[in-house]
Amino acid sequence: MQGYFEIITDYDLAQAEGLLAKAGLSLPAGRTYGLGFYEDGRLAACGFLAYNVLCGFCVAEHAREGGLATSILSRLVLHGRQEGVSHFFIFTKASEAPKFRDSGFDLLATTEDAALLEQGRPNYADWLSATRTAIKDHSWKMSDTEASTTTAPSSTGRLGAIVMNANPFTRGHEYLARTAALACEKLLVFVVEEDVSVFPFAVRFNLVRKGLADVDNILVLPAGPYMVSRASFPAYFTADAKVGSVHATLDSTIFATRIAKDLGISLRFAGTEPFDPVTAAYNAAMTSVFEKHGITLQEIPRLEASGQSISASKVRAYFKTDVSEESWQDLAKMLPPVTRDFLHSSEAAAIRQKLRDHVGRH
Repeated sequence: MQGYFEIITDYDLAQAEGLLAKAGLSLPAGRTYGLGFYEDGRLAACGFLAYNVLCGFCVAEHAREGGLATSILSRLVLHGRQEGVSHFFIFTKASEAPKFRDSGFDLLATTEDAALLEQGRPNYADWLSATRTAIKDHSWKMSDTEASTTTAPSSTGRLGAIVMNANPFTRGHEYLARTAALACEKLLVFVVEEDVSVFPFAVRFNLVRKGLADVDNILVLPAGPYMVSRASFPAYFTADAKVGSVHATLDSTIFATRIAKDLGISLRFAGTEPFDPVTAAYNAAMTSVFEKHGITLQEIPRLEASGQSISASKVRAYFKTDVSEESWQDLAKMLPPVTRDFLHSSEAAAIRQKLRDHVGRH
């Protein structure tokens, strides 16, 4: 008996894990659907969806001439569309990218180890168009050269960028942005749009926007799915250090070869990372990749409170129990007024409860 069946049971997953391991791959984190082709009960090919990211494709050596990968890809896309997905990414080995391009996917970026492709709308061109419109509509204007679709990075070296999750927005994030704004003519602050953090994107974006509203040369923008997302950098959300450097390099390459090039960004700012190995690997990857593309990464030492670096994870930890008046005083050293006032409000009641119950990285 042979055919396509959903990968559901632990036995099925163990077979998929074994098949992927032979190809040097691992089970995709965050998978939401899996499909396999079975021959006499044995898994001969598999592929997975992680929301809108197609991943974990593998075909046993003896079955590679039968078009199984293409067939599984088509069936996964059909399943995704039935679930309402209109835009797909493929995260795959760099060596496999040509095969998926032949299936109608557009290459976003590739490194020595990995590639990211997309199909459907809204796509990168749509995100870029919306971002350019937001920049042009802001009170300060990009020059015609910077806004051109065909331009090289700005020769002035004065357009900078930060990507922050801000879960939640702390005095550390505020210090990073204000310090960076002094080091460039204009600063784009991209807020991670992937909505897998305790603080929803709409809340994070609003706190960052309000917290930096008085800085004339800062514009806060959504990062879209092209910066620190499930597609470009899944390990950021799973803390999988094993593959973290691969994902970090791919995310850095998308920024360097597409986003920075298209928007004329020549400076990227990030806080130093003394604690988290995945974020530290991200800073290292950015340094390495950006150097090849004429982009400078400036790491700014973290702001400290009471002798310790401020971090959003430390803020979140305070809400694991009832927050005492003394704890609110400690939090005031780490949080700007906009975040402190929000967390005190009734609007944040659900988030405070979520922080108490939350188990996970973000």
